[in-house]
Amino acid sequence: MAAHVVTTDRLIGFMESIRMTERDQRILMALVLKVRLFSLRQIATHWWNGEVANARRRLRQLADDHLVSRVTVPVRALPAFTKPIACWEPGQPAPDADAVAYRLKTRLRNRPIRSVTAWVATERSGQLFGGRCRGELKHRTQATHDLGVSSIWLHFDAHAPQWADGWQGEDMLAHTRRDEKLPDAFIVDDGNVVCVIEFGGDYDARRIREFHSDCASRDLPYQLW
Repeated sequence: MAAHVVTTDRLIGFMESIRMTERDQRILMALVLKVRLFSLRQIATHWWNGEVANARRRLRQLADDHLVSRVTVPVRALPAFTKPIACWEPGQPAPDADAVAYRLKTRLRNRPIRSVTAWVATERSGQLFGGRCRGELKHRTQATHDLGVSSIWLHFDAHAPQWADGWQGEDMLAHTRRDEKLPDAFIVDDGNVVCVIEFGGDYDARRIREFHSDCASRDLPYQLW
C-alpha cells in the first residue's frame, strides 16, 4: 500500500493542516485504493462502533476539505457477508454453477431497493494517495454491486487484515488487463496473486461458469461471495 502514498512529509503536513486522524487516513485510502464507495452505515459500523451521527459529522468535515463527496444511490438491501458462497483452487473440481446461482439469487430475492447515502473519494484524495478518483460514481446503477464489494473488503479488514491490505481493486487494475476478464479484486502478496475475489450479486449459472473458466485457465484460486 505504501507505494501508492505521496511523500511522507507532504502527507504529514497535510494531515496536520486539517487535523486528519489515522482513522480518516484509513477511510480515505480505502476509498482511493480499494473500493469505489462506502455507505454511511458501513462507515459508521466499521469505524465508529455504529455511531451514525458522529460518522456523518466527520464525513461532512472531510467533504468541506474536498476529500470525500456525498452521493445518494438506489441500492438493494444486502445481507451480512461472513463467508463466500463458493471457493475454488487449482486441482479441485469446478463448483456446481446451478447450485451457486440459486444461492446467489435467493439471498437477494424480495430485498427492497432504497435510497442510500454513500461517500466516494475526490480527485484531491486521489492525488494524495495515488488513485484515480473524480468525486463521483460513474455507474450509479451498479451501486448495489459496488457496496457488496465494499462489504467484502470490510469483512477482510476486520477478520483478515493482511488480505485487506493486499486487496487490489478493479479500478486500480483496469489499465493492466487487456483481453482478460477483470474481477472485483485480487489479493496480492509479494507480487503474487493469492486469490481472486468476486461479488456474485445475482449471477446466473452461465456467468458463474465463465468466471470459473477464466480463473481456471490462469490457475487462479478464487472466492465468489
